[in-house]
Amino acid sequence: MDTLPLPMSSFALTALRALPPVFMASLTTQERVVVVDAFLYLDFASKGTKAPRELQLRAAIAVKAGEDLLVRSGTGTGKTLAMILPVLSMAKDSVVITISPLRLIQDNHVAEFGNYGIPSIAINCYTPNDPELWKVLIKEHTIYQHYSVSPEQCGSYQGHITNFAKLLHDPKWTKRVKLLQIDEAHFIATTGQANGKDAAFRPAFSDLGERIRVHLPSTTPCTAYSASMPPRIMEILTKTLRMEPERTIKIELPTNRPNLVYAAIPMVGSIDNFRNVTSILIPSPCPPNFIPRKGIVFLDNKKKAAKLARDLNEKLPPALAAQELFRHYHSSMSKPYLEECVRKFKEGTVRCLIATESASNGFDIPDIELIILFGVPKSKYEEDQRGGRGGRDGRECLVLLIAEKWAYYNLAETDDGHKPCDKEKRTDRDVVVGASSKSCRRRILAKHNNDSSAIAHNFCGRWCCDNDTDDFDITTYLEGPVLNEDDTSDSGSPLQKQPRKKYRPVAQREPIEDALRTWRSSAHNRNPISKNFPISYILDDPSIVLLARERPVSLRIPSDVTNFLGETQEWHSQYALDIVSVLRRFELGRPTIITQISSSDNNSDDNSQDSDSDSDSIPTPTDADKTNTIAPSANSSPTSSRASSPDIIPTVSSTGRPLRRSALNHKVAGIATQLSKKQKT
Repeated sequence: MDTLPLPMSSFALTALRALPPVFMASLTTQERVVVVDAFLYLDFASKGTKAPRELQLRAAIAVKAGEDLLVRSGTGTGKTLAMILPVLSMAKDSVVITISPLRLIQDNHVAEFGNYGIPSIAINCYTPNDPELWKVLIKEHTIYQHYSVSPEQCGSYQGHITNFAKLLHDPKWTKRVKLLQIDEAHFIATTGQANGKDAAFRPAFSDLGERIRVHLPSTTPCTAYSASMPPRIMEILTKTLRMEPERTIKIELPTNRPNLVYAAIPMVGSIDNFRNVTSILIPSPCPPNFIPRKGIVFLDNKKKAAKLARDLNEKLPPALAAQELFRHYHSSMSKPYLEECVRKFKEGTVRCLIATESASNGFDIPDIELIILFGVPKSKYEEDQRGGRGGRDGRECLVLLIAEKWAYYNLAETDDGHKPCDKEKRTDRDVVVGASSKSCRRRILAKHNNDSSAIAHNFCGRWCCDNDTDDFDITTYLEGPVLNEDDTSDSGSPLQKQPRKKYRPVAQREPIEDALRTWRSSAHNRNPISKNFPISYILDDPSIVLLARERPVSLRIPSDVTNFLGETQEWHSQYALDIVSVLRRFELGRPTIITQISSSDNNSDDNSQDSDSDSDSIPTPTDADKTNTIAPSANSSPTSSRASSPDIIPTVSSTGRPLRRSALNHKVAGIATQLSKKQKT
């Protein structure tokens, strides 16, 4: 943006006048000009909806002065906008480089910088190796002003000099670079440094100074941002990024998140015992209308993450399981899959992610109410980052550590015969000390972050942590009881080989699916009421797949179908018998069925079967069953919320929650009454 936009909106003007007098009094005349300019540029770029805060203004002042900058600020405090603000006033042909550790963060940067009119591009292993693209990037007046770059792209990668590294060796291009930024800068210390006998996980972080800064003009400032920046990490950053300590500005804001509640419990068995997690996330028995708390479960093994997500879904009623409310999330998954996970998690159709380290940075979802660390992380920095994903909307959020016994009981200090495992050897001691401590967990975290501010120990929830009071009740945040050593029910480990559930042979499923779709179309067309709704209101495609997959013995009578799909009495009376008829015709090859009078579903189980009949055959459904009230079932799934035409019937309530079928049926009944009155007149 080359020209200064005028005038300032009333929103921005009010925010400018509300800046702390102490802050404004500490500024020079030139720095006050930078502040006013920052308000003007941001006001223009955001169309009067945003105004900078003190953190962002102090960062802009440092960049304008050409100073290096280290910023420690808690999660959700506006660090991304602090990176955007200095760019708004730069010339259009200038270049800004942001080093980003994860593709998710890069994608977020491209979107967020773009929202403020800054054309951006992500440079990583997925960037096309297209000569024409790189010709465009090297031009004097390129279309991109901001580059979000993974550190590996700044030098040799997989034995080849990357295209971006070639740009860094071009003086004509590098002279246009006006700012170097490092996001989530703690990665330089946590993944760029060797840990004991373990080599650095991402060595490209360890020599960013040599990889990139030596190629930039000496006047180009470098800024580094992180929520985890205790003195040891600051020292590593200063050295790695070639910052001069006496000329480096440090902004250290409070890191405390007062709405987070911290707790730790001992793990029962090993990390392979998923019941440590499933018992607290899913109630037993699980009601058909169960909605899991929105949360993230962190663990450090990709295969276990996928297996735990699958195990959680399988413990839900069938119709809920088909919705995949629990999803695994890690860096080895495809980009479309990860993007879909994030989108559905934001929307709330995915309720909980089972994630590895890739979700602990740059994951900005506001309404997360539960964070579980399944197994201690390697460092306190990782623990801090993972917990920081929760409660960004200001509401109370539990951060629960399920710690291995060697960490929870600090066996290295309390058991003379203890032999540490490999993970214990790789884990920082302050993680173990924190997990086993009986002191306030918030104070331990503040001490780790060197946060001595007046609000470092404040909290606004019901409790501060599990160690702060005798009346702490962890069950208020969970769906079920915490697993204990004496609980042996269903004790088999999810990773042990379990008997597999039997399904219908795959070759038989497609004709059943076709038959169900044909029936669905017919039912939709012949009912004047249902014509007002999408065909999926009767039976959606995922339900068809589930029905075709089930063995006949599981769907003997109409109430079996209704309970299996989690439908209501109204749906049962209209469609359940027809669906069983379709399944029956496939099994017996009959064009029609003859209904028999029976007083209950249990009676019909025994009818029309002799001793040599196939155990998977389906008995003839009865007219009595068609009108029977559905018996509750522990395996019932929730009532489904069918999508409806937006101009006919809303599918969400005034609070934004999906309407259940019973609510929609009331509206259907109203339409039916209106149609009946019209026909009479």
